[in-house]
Amino acid sequence: MAKQKNQSTFKIAIISILSLSGFFLIIIASFWWFELRDGTKIDIEFSKTEVLTLEAYESLISEFIDDTTTRGTIDKITRSIEGHPYVKAARVSRHYPSQIRIEVIEREPIAIVNKNPMVLLDKDGFVLPDLGNINKYNLPIMSNFNAEAELYPHGQRAISVKVVECISLLAQLKDQYDALYNNLSEIKMSSSNEIELILADQPTNIFLGSKNIKSRIKILKEFENELQPNSISSFSYLDIRYDNQVIAKRRHS
Repeated sequence: MAKQKNQSTFKIAIISILSLSGFFLIIIASFWWFELRDGTKIDIEFSKTEVLTLEAYESLISEFIDDTTTRGTIDKITRSIEGHPYVKAARVSRHYPSQIRIEVIEREPIAIVNKNPMVLLDKDGFVLPDLGNINKYNLPIMSNFNAEAELYPHGQRAISVKVVECISLLAQLKDQYDALYNNLSEIKMSSSNEIELILADQPTNIFLGSKNIKSRIKILKEFENELQPNSISSFSYLDIRYDNQVIAKRRHS
């Protein structure tokens, strides 16, 4: 009997301790939640960005940072950031008790369209407005393209087919032939829709024609490889409009 009485007393003590602990945990959690809603400063952490400044992103979300307790507000922050034409995608996540992490994938300019006003384009052909940052970039200029404003809606893909085709070419050069892309001053479209590249180093004019452009770029790269240690800048012009041949004129020393 004494043993059963001791076990019963022990169980009652354990239950009392657990109940008391639960009570204190509820109180602590209540204070924590109260501070989170009313007094805790929200810590906003951005991923590393290259195009826009941290201040630019902070200004986009300033109206939301005082109310971050709901999923809806997180969605509003996401939409606000992704609404910027220089942002390709954003992921916003809440980390309790008081941190919000924002990861941003930016659109990086790859070329400048020579129109008034000038606009920048990324590798997907999306139009990036001039935010006073055009002079920041050393990018090839796209000349003699249709300059009608409606063909370049901000934050959307350029509508001009020829512009999109040339952007695709520039993206290929940047990925596969960066020496040429980095030395490219201008890409021009003739009245007969033929593409001409002008190098910054000298300059050198490279005539690509209007068809089979990517295969002609491959021929140009193979031609330059055979010139090593010299480069295509040794020529005043290169004409690759004809199949299986390169017409070249050496620069006078």
